[in-house]
Amino acid sequence: MSLRRHLLEAATLVLAAILCALVANALASRERKLALVGSYPNALVVPEKAEAIAPAAPASNGGAPASAESPFEGKHPGPSEKSAPKATVPPQGSEARAFSSSPADLLKRFPPHNKPYVEISGDDVAWLVARRVLVLDARRTKDYEEGHIALARSFPVWESDIDARVTALVGEGRDGAIPVVLYCSGGDCEDSHMLAQKLFGAGFNNLLVYRDGWPDWVKRGGSSVTGPES
Repeated sequence: MSLRRHLLEAATLVLAAILCALVANALASRERKLALVGSYPNALVVPEKAEAIAPAAPASNGGAPASAESPFEGKHPGPSEKSAPKATVPPQGSEARAFSSSPADLLKRFPPHNKPYVEISGDDVAWLVARRVLVLDARRTKDYEEGHIALARSFPVWESDIDARVTALVGEGRDGAIPVVLYCSGGDCEDSHMLAQKLFGAGFNNLLVYRDGWPDWVKRGGSSVTGPES
């Protein structure tokens, strides 16, 4: 009887702990709230790190690979004939003068690599930002609002609405072969790599991680803005 009583007490404590955790998560701010349901395909599988991409000829096959266990299965970016993504915020600073660049020009320098991500340098990022490719900030919302690359969109990989953000991005019908830049805090930060894993599972196959991230961008004096996403 004593053993049975102890098991019941232990089960009661476990249930109470789960209930407290659920209540705490429900009352937490957006930045601290955890998604109860979600999938991070291959989040712990980190490919070999690559050096900055050298100019190369366009890939003959820009199709996006299928992901068997992705929450975005069956939803993929639009066909490669679509134009490059449009900027939503006017650039500032050294990148204020946007360059005219066709999808073919982007793909010539950064062809689809069909891997979760390839790391690139600050020089590559400056080239891409000047041509207004899609840039995603994987850091927390508060960090994004304190300062981010001009034109970058907030995609905080650890916040509870990240799956909804990725689903909405897929719904925009973007070309999955067009380069997308992702960054976080550089150094040991893996948030941008994890975001790349999710987007790769959603059908994007030309994801470029800014390996030195936000600190390097600030050091370079790159165009940046503060405040929430417009």
